[in-house]
This record gives sequence, structure tokens and C-alpha cells, in this order.
Amino acid sequence: MTTPISFNAAGPQGWAGTDNVAQPTAELIEGNPVGLDHAYFTRPEAGVRAGIWRSEAYTEFYESYPCDEFMCVLSGSVTIESDSFSQTYRQGDAFLIPKGFRGFWRQTEAMQKYYVIIE
Repeated sequence: MTTPISFNAAGPQGWAGTDNVAQPTAELIEGNPVGLDHAYFTRPEAGVRAGIWRSEAYTEFYESYPCDEFMCVLSGSVTIESDSFSQTYRQGDAFLIPKGFRGFWRQTEAMQKYYVIIE
């Protein structure tokens, strides 16, 4: 695709009313990670995917984060923790988790984000 792609914070048409489904996790610690993921853009040969994601509260542990992932929080919050780092990101915050990060994703409420993944 060679034209700009608009992202909508409400998700694609019909997304808001779509039931949540189980989301994959690295090592689930607690909670029920159910939500939705919609890719607005993919370029498989470059390992790039960008879209919108939502999930209910949960906590998981990553031994090694599988990709570089840039995120912008649309609603809710998440705390990213490791042995030497702890930061909570809220609506309007943007951040990147680098590939190989070892630590926790602690999401104590429903959250929605835009993401760009580079594998």
C-alpha cells in the first residue's frame, strides 16, 4: 500500500461491539487476558505490523520480549517492571519495549493501545 493509513481510536468498523477473545501471553501470572487485536498495516517481509490492541487486566512475565514494540496508550494503563526499572504508562503516553527485555507487564485495568511491532 502506498497511501497513508488512518488509525481510528475506536478501532475498525464494528470492532467496538465485537466480543473479546483470549490473547496469547508469554508467561501468565494472573488475570484474564481477553481482548482484540487489529492490524491496520503489515509488511511480513520486513517483519513490521502496526495496529490497535485492547485487553482486560492481567500480568505476564517475559523472559525475553520477542520484538521491538512501540506503543501509544489510548486508554487505561500498564506498568513495565524489571529488576532495575519500573514505569507506569497512561493514556497519551508513548514508549518502546526493546527486543530481549526481561520483566513484567502489569496491567491492572482494561487497556487499549496503538502499536508498531518490528520483529
